[in-house]
Amino acid sequence: MRRILGLRIVRWELKLLYVAVAYGIGYPIRALLFAAGAAPFVPGLVDATVTIGAFVLGARWFRGAGEAVAPPRPWWRMTAWPTLSKNLGILFAFMAVSFVFLAVRAVGAVEMFSVVDSIIGALQFAVLAFLYLNSAVRLTRGGFAKPERLRPPPRLRL
Repeated sequence: MRRILGLRIVRWELKLLYVAVAYGIGYPIRALLFAAGAAPFVPGLVDATVTIGAFVLGARWFRGAGEAVAPPRPWWRMTAWPTLSKNLGILFAFMAVSFVFLAVRAVGAVEMFSVVDSIIGALQFAVLAFLYLNSAVRLTRGGFAKPERLRPPPRLRL
């Protein structure tokens, strides 16, 4: 377990791949639970839990430019810099509000599980918003600031 937690991802391409897989991994799990005949709210809860866990684990593994690679991050630190934490927190807060609107709109629906799924989605994104906004506040209070560019950004070649 220590070896897995000691993993570090520093290249942006691998971070993007990780986020895409972390966000998408819940869909096959959800489909399997639906096929197995689980209660309608169970797949949504499992999907939300897996997604939040994957984001928290990714925050432990990711490292920003100029950030120390070897030491583990504090539990509250989700990104390397406060601006990125704030922007992601705002994005997730917007998504949580969007899911609340979906839940309100679905109240009159024939199938109640769409309301439950919307509420679970709202809670999932509200938790992520809290984690990232908390990180932004603590990074700002701690005086963390993004350093000047150390080198020009790499160019991708196809």
